[in-house]
Amino acid sequence: MSPSINDSKCVLITGATSGIGRALAISIAQLPSKPQVVGTGRRQERLDELKKVEGIETIKMDMDSDFQTIQKYADDLIKAYPEVCL
Repeated sequence: MSPSINDSKCVLITGATSGIGRALAISIAQLPSKPQVVGTGRRQERLDELKKVEGIETIKMDMDSDFQTIQKYADDLIKAYPEVCL
């Protein structure tokens, strides 16, 4: 049987500050399986609003950055949430 979202322990949502990304982060956080949701985005004030939703952690990331900055984002994310890679 193929894994489903209900099998996930940690889910990373990029672009979680608005639109589809925000709706997806909130919906996944409300699943009965309660996976850890990590939402990323550029706008800190919107990340702060999103963090008020139970079960969502947030990290400010600007993916319109140079390679080294994005690599640091990825390294820091994996250190903080190693289960996102499983």
